[in-house]
Amino acid sequence: MIKLNIQQIKNMFVAGAAAISEQYEYINELNVFPVPDGDTGSNMKITAEGAVNVIKGMEFKDLFTLGRQFSRALLMNARGNSGVIFSQIIKGFVSVFKENTTELTIGEFADAFSKAKEAAYRAVTTPIEGTILTVIRVTAENIDKKKNTYKSIQDLMIDVIKEAKDILEQTPDFLPELKNAGVVDSGGYGLVCFFEGMEASFTASPDKTKEIKKPSNKKPLATKTIKPTFVDNNDGFGYCCEFIAKLGSKVVIDQKDKEILNEKALKKELLEIGDSLAIVRDEDILKVHVHSVNPYKVLQIGQKYGEFSKVKVENMTFQFLERNPGMTLEKSSKKTNLSQKPAVIATIPTQKLTKLFIDDLAVNYVINCEKNGNPSIQEFIDALNAVKSAKILLLVDDGNMVLAANEAISLFTNTNRGAKVNLINTKDIAATYNLCLAYNPEEDFDTNIKKLSKDFKLTAVGKISKSVKMVKYSHIDVKKNDYIGIIDKKIISSSKNIETVIKQTFTNLFKINKKAKNAYIFYGTDVAPATLNIVEKEWMEKYGMKLHFIPSNESIYLFHFALR
Repeated sequence: MIKLNIQQIKNMFVAGAAAISEQYEYINELNVFPVPDGDTGSNMKITAEGAVNVIKGMEFKDLFTLGRQFSRALLMNARGNSGVIFSQIIKGFVSVFKENTTELTIGEFADAFSKAKEAAYRAVTTPIEGTILTVIRVTAENIDKKKNTYKSIQDLMIDVIKEAKDILEQTPDFLPELKNAGVVDSGGYGLVCFFEGMEASFTASPDKTKEIKKPSNKKPLATKTIKPTFVDNNDGFGYCCEFIAKLGSKVVIDQKDKEILNEKALKKELLEIGDSLAIVRDEDILKVHVHSVNPYKVLQIGQKYGEFSKVKVENMTFQFLERNPGMTLEKSSKKTNLSQKPAVIATIPTQKLTKLFIDDLAVNYVINCEKNGNPSIQEFIDALNAVKSAKILLLVDDGNMVLAANEAISLFTNTNRGAKVNLINTKDIAATYNLCLAYNPEEDFDTNIKKLSKDFKLTAVGKISKSVKMVKYSHIDVKKNDYIGIIDKKIISSSKNIETVIKQTFTNLFKINKKAKNAYIFYGTDVAPATLNIVEKEWMEKYGMKLHFIPSNESIYLFHFALR
């Protein structure tokens, strides 16, 4: 097979998603943290399945339309950091799909992996090596070196899987947490599953993908010298601007001479007003592609060096609305007439907390994560639209929601010019509660943001859960069924005795904020009254704090603490 048609590529995506769904529970188990909130597999499963459900019943006139529909559906269904990064990998992959073409060549298929790598790194401000990013990057770089040697797409795909598995086995050598836990990166494993499903689709129907074996427990291969790559600038709405110019040419004879092209200076100028920049020069011809909200500035900059032989400007907001039947241009225009009254949105872990945050605090909208886990980008957008405000404070209680939240904010603010959304990752529901208490709806919005940002820096946050597996870290050994104290995603205490963990956790929290006078304590369904008495005795008698106990109805975490 030297080419793929539309149906084959569609089957490839469906089979890749099915492979992730088949392995999602094991992907969850690969999460390093010994708390049963590992959800990389669940996030990737929901992301992929949601996109497949969009394209399954559709017919596509060309590859470009298939790619755009699938990548957009992935983005809107993306949950958690793993789901968002995976959606960006596919976004880059399908960027090689051309308009008015129905077949993909071997060369284009190979190039798709390089584009996938570039898009993935654009999505992350600070890339962490040893993750799904490393898997796609190293795989793409190695495939690119050999892309002219492949005789068939099957051979190329088999090599993709080999390269991906090789670097996946090395991820523990990048991250000590993985090595200590004896696992590979969960997101990277999910990506390998997707590749395996893609390859299986060439020889089987999408619902009969090959069995994907779990990686062996052998010691990871020695780390190769692999330097991290950093790529800035995120794609966004606005205008897709392209032009071809003849350098030095003039419209009229007595026109002022054009400037001599300096590609470095041109790149700097264009990146100040846009992103997704590509510059190609061929002798006296200059081609530029850039995304910007100010297309006239793009043309002004380009015209300094010559005159245009071709110009294309496309409104990406209109394209988005046209490809998403649930939204219309009329709705979009109405969204710009937002209220200037500030609104607060917060993510919460259980339904039980909804009434507390809506009725007792100055929260306008809550995103309940009890049923579906981390919110998708679409759920964040729905929340932002629901409050009908141009000034929004968005509080998320888990860092794994940040990428999805930021993508939603970008989409919302590009559709609603002038809207402002401030995101605070509180890292814990107790800290969210503390900030909501401190928020004053009568004060100026910017004043509130400054006050809350300062307040958050002074808040000590921790939690207690129960380990579901044994993990050895350099600083602590965790046994299965131990109670574990966690501060800033680091386990600082592990014991069969919950009183010991409570004392050690609080001692560490008090070191962070020795001036704290209040402790906000969310307790879960499995916390006995006797345990609450231990907390009260430890904190009130020893530290003289005012305690605020709040039932969360949560099963994963026994306690959430915020000291302020």
